[in-house]
Amino acid sequence: MSILQLCRVWNSLFAAGVCAYAYIIAGHAVYIEATAAIFFLLSFANAHNDIVDFNVDKINRPDRPLPSGKISLKTAKIAAAVCLFLAIAFGFKFAWLFAIVGALCFVYNKYLKRFPLVGNFAVALLVTTPIAIPILDIGLPQLELFNLMFFAFTLTLAREITKDIEDIEGDRAMGLRTLPILINAQFSLILVFLCEIQCLVQLAMFKLPVFFAVLPCLLLSAFFACKKKIKLSQNMIKIAMVLGLVFFYIYHT
Repeated sequence: MSILQLCRVWNSLFAAGVCAYAYIIAGHAVYIEATAAIFFLLSFANAHNDIVDFNVDKINRPDRPLPSGKISLKTAKIAAAVCLFLAIAFGFKFAWLFAIVGALCFVYNKYLKRFPLVGNFAVALLVTTPIAIPILDIGLPQLELFNLMFFAFTLTLAREITKDIEDIEGDRAMGLRTLPILINAQFSLILVFLCEIQCLVQLAMFKLPVFFAVLPCLLLSAFFACKKKIKLSQNMIKIAMVLGLVFFYIYHT
Protein backbone atom coordinates (compact mmCIF):
# COMPACT_ATOMS: atom_id res chain seq x y z
CA MET A 1 0.00 0.00 0.00
CA SER A 2 2.86 2.39 0.83
CA ILE A 3 4.41 1.79 -2.61
CA LEU A 4 1.09 2.69 -4.27
CA GLN A 5 1.06 5.89 -2.22
CA LEU A 6 4.69 6.56 -3.12
CA CYS A 7 3.87 6.25 -6.82
CA ARG A 8 0.65 8.26 -6.37
CA VAL A 9 -1.16 5.54 -8.23
CA TRP A 10 -4.36 7.55 -8.72
CA ASN A 11 -2.43 10.31 -10.50
CA SER A 12 -0.72 7.67 -12.65
CA LEU A 13 -4.05 6.02 -13.50
CA PHE A 14 -5.48 9.42 -14.40
CA ALA A 15 -2.56 10.09 -16.77
CA ALA A 16 -3.04 6.68 -18.40
CA GLY A 17 -6.73 7.46 -18.75
CA VAL A 18 -5.90 10.77 -20.44
CA CYS A 19 -3.77 8.90 -22.99
CA ALA A 20 -6.65 6.52 -23.80
CA TYR A 21 -9.02 9.50 -23.84
CA ALA A 22 -6.83 11.34 -26.35
CA TYR A 23 -7.00 8.36 -28.72
CA ILE A 24 -10.79 8.41 -28.41
CA ILE A 25 -10.93 12.17 -29.05
CA ALA A 26 -8.92 11.57 -32.23
CA GLY A 27 -11.33 8.82 -33.29
CA HIS A 28 -8.68 6.13 -33.13
CA ALA A 29 -8.43 2.73 -31.43
CA VAL A 30 -6.74 2.97 -28.03
CA TYR A 31 -3.10 1.81 -27.96
CA ILE A 32 -3.24 -0.18 -24.70
CA GLU A 33 0.54 -0.58 -24.39
CA ALA A 34 0.98 3.20 -24.54
CA THR A 35 -1.53 3.77 -21.73
CA ALA A 36 0.31 1.21 -19.57
CA ALA A 37 3.63 2.88 -20.37
CA ILE A 38 2.22 6.27 -19.35
CA PHE A 39 1.03 4.75 -16.06
CA PHE A 40 4.49 3.42 -15.21
CA LEU A 41 6.24 6.59 -16.43
CA LEU A 42 4.19 8.76 -14.07
CA SER A 43 4.68 6.24 -11.27
CA PHE A 44 8.45 6.51 -11.78
CA ALA A 45 8.32 10.31 -11.85
CA ASN A 46 6.27 10.44 -8.63
CA ALA A 47 8.42 7.91 -6.78
CA HIS A 48 11.67 9.57 -7.83
CA ASN A 49 10.28 12.95 -6.85
CA ASP A 50 9.63 11.70 -3.32
CA ILE A 51 13.13 10.20 -3.14
CA VAL A 52 14.75 13.51 -4.09
CA ASP A 53 12.37 15.52 -1.87
CA PHE A 54 12.85 13.30 1.19
CA ASN A 55 14.24 16.09 3.40
CA VAL A 56 11.89 18.77 2.05
CA ASP A 57 8.87 16.53 2.64
CA LYS A 58 9.84 16.18 6.29
CA ILE A 59 8.65 19.81 6.52
CA ASN A 60 6.05 20.14 3.75
CA ARG A 61 4.49 16.64 3.69
CA PRO A 62 5.55 14.58 6.73
CA ASP A 63 2.70 12.11 6.09
CA ARG A 64 4.22 10.92 2.79
CA PRO A 65 5.54 7.29 2.82
CA LEU A 66 9.27 8.16 2.99
CA PRO A 67 9.37 10.89 5.69
CA SER A 68 6.80 8.98 7.76
CA GLY A 69 8.98 5.84 7.66
CA LYS A 70 6.34 3.65 6.00
CA ILE A 71 8.83 2.72 3.28
CA SER A 72 12.64 2.75 3.11
CA LEU A 73 14.73 4.75 0.64
CA LYS A 74 16.17 1.52 -0.78
CA THR A 75 12.71 0.09 -1.48
CA ALA A 76 11.61 3.39 -3.02
CA LYS A 77 14.62 3.44 -5.36
CA ILE A 78 13.94 -0.14 -6.49
CA ALA A 79 10.27 0.68 -7.12
CA ALA A 80 11.23 3.75 -9.16
CA ALA A 81 13.72 1.77 -11.27
CA VAL A 82 11.19 -1.00 -11.94
CA CYS A 83 8.55 1.54 -13.00
CA LEU A 84 10.94 3.24 -15.45
CA PHE A 85 11.93 -0.14 -16.94
CA LEU A 86 8.27 -1.11 -17.39
CA ALA A 87 7.45 2.27 -18.96
CA ILE A 88 10.12 1.77 -21.64
CA ALA A 89 9.18 -1.91 -22.10
CA PHE A 90 5.46 -1.28 -22.56
CA GLY A 91 6.12 1.75 -24.73
CA PHE A 92 8.45 -0.16 -27.05
CA LYS A 93 6.86 1.48 -30.12
CA PHE A 94 7.93 4.83 -28.65
CA ALA A 95 10.63 3.53 -26.32
CA TRP A 96 12.91 6.41 -27.32
CA LEU A 97 10.30 8.96 -26.20
CA PHE A 98 9.67 7.26 -22.86
CA ALA A 99 13.42 7.06 -22.25
CA ILE A 100 13.79 10.79 -23.01
CA VAL A 101 10.83 11.79 -20.85
CA GLY A 102 12.08 9.50 -18.07
CA ALA A 103 15.46 11.23 -18.25
CA LEU A 104 13.69 14.62 -18.18
CA CYS A 105 11.81 13.52 -15.04
CA PHE A 106 15.10 12.55 -13.41
CA VAL A 107 16.78 15.84 -14.36
CA TYR A 108 13.74 17.80 -13.19
CA ASN A 109 13.54 16.08 -9.81
CA LYS A 110 17.29 16.28 -9.25
CA TYR A 111 18.14 19.70 -10.67
CA LEU A 112 15.50 21.73 -12.53
CA LYS A 113 13.06 22.18 -9.66
CA ARG A 114 15.74 24.29 -7.97
CA PHE A 115 15.41 26.88 -10.73
CA PRO A 116 12.45 29.26 -10.76
CA LEU A 117 9.88 28.52 -13.46
CA VAL A 118 12.10 26.06 -15.40
CA GLY A 119 10.93 23.16 -13.26
CA ASN A 120 7.32 24.27 -13.55
CA PHE A 121 7.59 24.23 -17.34
CA ALA A 122 9.15 20.76 -17.22
CA VAL A 123 6.20 19.37 -15.24
CA ALA A 124 3.69 21.04 -17.56
CA LEU A 125 5.42 19.46 -20.55
CA LEU A 126 5.40 16.05 -18.82
CA VAL A 127 1.64 16.30 -18.34
CA THR A 128 1.17 16.75 -22.11
CA THR A 129 3.00 13.45 -22.84
CA PRO A 130 -0.19 11.32 -22.66
CA ILE A 131 -1.67 13.54 -25.38
CA ALA A 132 1.53 13.73 -27.45
CA ILE A 133 1.70 9.92 -27.81
CA PRO A 134 -1.55 9.67 -29.86
CA ILE A 135 -0.44 12.62 -32.01
CA LEU A 136 2.82 10.82 -32.83
CA ASP A 137 1.02 7.52 -33.34
CA ILE A 138 -1.80 8.79 -35.56
CA GLY A 139 0.06 11.61 -37.30
CA LEU A 140 -0.79 15.20 -38.12
CA PRO A 141 -2.99 17.20 -38.35
CA GLN A 142 -4.62 16.80 -34.93
CA LEU A 143 -6.03 20.25 -34.11
CA GLU A 144 -8.36 18.85 -31.45
CA LEU A 145 -5.47 17.24 -29.57
CA PHE A 146 -3.27 20.33 -29.90
CA ASN A 147 -6.05 22.39 -28.28
CA LEU A 148 -6.24 19.77 -25.53
CA MET A 149 -2.45 19.90 -25.05
CA PHE A 150 -2.49 23.68 -24.70
CA PHE A 151 -5.33 23.44 -22.17
CA ALA A 152 -3.44 20.85 -20.12
CA PHE A 153 -0.14 22.74 -20.34
CA THR A 154 -1.45 26.16 -19.21
CA LEU A 155 -3.51 24.83 -16.30
CA THR A 156 -0.73 22.51 -15.14
CA LEU A 157 1.72 25.42 -15.20
CA ALA A 158 -0.74 27.45 -13.11
CA ARG A 159 -1.19 24.56 -10.67
CA GLU A 160 2.56 23.97 -10.31
CA ILE A 161 3.24 27.61 -9.46
CA THR A 162 0.36 27.49 -6.96
CA LYS A 163 1.95 24.38 -5.38
CA ASP A 164 5.25 26.28 -5.04
CA ILE A 165 3.38 29.04 -3.21
CA GLU A 166 1.87 26.44 -0.87
CA ASP A 167 5.30 24.84 -0.23
CA ILE A 168 7.19 28.10 0.21
CA GLU A 169 8.09 27.50 3.88
CA GLY A 170 9.68 24.09 3.36
CA ASP A 171 11.36 25.10 0.11
CA ARG A 172 12.93 28.17 1.72
CA ALA A 173 14.19 26.05 4.61
CA MET A 174 15.93 23.75 2.10
CA GLY A 175 17.52 26.65 0.25
CA LEU A 176 15.49 26.17 -2.94
CA ARG A 177 14.91 29.12 -5.27
CA THR A 178 11.38 28.59 -6.53
CA LEU A 179 9.51 31.44 -8.18
CA PRO A 180 7.52 32.49 -5.07
CA ILE A 181 10.75 32.62 -3.04
CA LEU A 182 12.56 34.60 -5.73
CA ILE A 183 9.88 37.18 -6.60
CA ASN A 184 7.42 36.62 -3.68
CA ALA A 185 4.01 34.94 -3.62
CA GLN A 186 2.00 37.94 -4.82
CA PHE A 187 3.85 38.30 -8.12
CA SER A 188 3.75 34.53 -8.58
CA LEU A 189 -0.03 34.65 -8.28
CA ILE A 190 -0.12 37.22 -11.09
CA LEU A 191 1.61 34.67 -13.32
CA VAL A 192 -0.93 32.04 -12.24
CA PHE A 193 -3.76 34.40 -13.20
CA LEU A 194 -2.11 35.07 -16.57
CA CYS A 195 -1.94 31.31 -17.27
CA GLU A 196 -5.62 30.94 -16.38
CA ILE A 197 -6.57 33.90 -18.58
CA GLN A 198 -4.52 32.52 -21.47
CA CYS A 199 -6.30 29.18 -21.09
CA LEU A 200 -9.71 30.86 -21.10
CA VAL A 201 -8.88 32.95 -24.18
CA GLN A 202 -7.83 29.83 -26.07
CA LEU A 203 -11.03 28.03 -25.05
CA ALA A 204 -13.19 31.02 -25.96
CA MET A 205 -11.65 30.98 -29.45
CA PHE A 206 -11.73 27.23 -30.13
CA LYS A 207 -13.88 25.44 -27.52
CA LEU A 208 -16.63 27.71 -26.21
CA PRO A 209 -18.57 24.97 -24.31
CA VAL A 210 -15.38 24.04 -22.43
CA PHE A 211 -14.81 27.74 -21.68
CA PHE A 212 -18.17 28.01 -19.91
CA ALA A 213 -17.54 24.72 -18.06
CA VAL A 214 -14.20 25.74 -16.52
CA LEU A 215 -14.83 29.49 -16.08
CA PRO A 216 -16.54 29.19 -12.64
CA CYS A 217 -13.72 26.97 -11.31
CA LEU A 218 -10.98 29.34 -12.46
CA LEU A 219 -12.84 32.34 -11.04
CA LEU A 220 -13.11 30.52 -7.72
CA SER A 221 -9.43 29.59 -7.95
CA ALA A 222 -8.53 33.25 -8.34
CA PHE A 223 -10.88 34.21 -5.49
CA PHE A 224 -9.37 31.67 -3.08
CA ALA A 225 -5.85 32.71 -4.11
CA CYS A 226 -6.63 36.34 -3.29
CA LYS A 227 -7.93 35.18 0.09
CA LYS A 228 -4.61 33.28 0.59
CA LYS A 229 -6.43 29.94 0.65
CA ILE A 230 -3.85 28.37 -1.64
CA LYS A 231 -4.88 24.74 -1.20
CA LEU A 232 -8.46 25.54 -2.21
CA SER A 233 -7.19 27.56 -5.17
CA GLN A 234 -5.10 24.61 -6.32
CA ASN A 235 -8.05 22.23 -5.92
CA MET A 236 -10.24 24.43 -8.11
CA ILE A 237 -7.61 24.27 -10.87
CA LYS A 238 -7.67 20.46 -10.61
CA ILE A 239 -11.48 20.45 -10.86
CA ALA A 240 -11.26 22.77 -13.88
CA MET A 241 -8.91 20.31 -15.57
CA VAL A 242 -11.26 17.38 -14.98
CA LEU A 243 -14.30 19.34 -16.17
CA GLY A 244 -12.34 20.47 -19.21
CA LEU A 245 -11.54 16.87 -20.14
CA VAL A 246 -15.19 15.88 -19.77
CA PHE A 247 -16.44 18.72 -21.97
CA PHE A 248 -13.67 18.22 -24.53
CA TYR A 249 -15.03 14.70 -24.93
CA ILE A 250 -18.69 15.76 -25.10
CA TYR A 251 -18.00 18.40 -27.75
CA HIS A 252 -15.13 16.77 -29.66
CA THR A 253 -15.43 16.86 -33.43
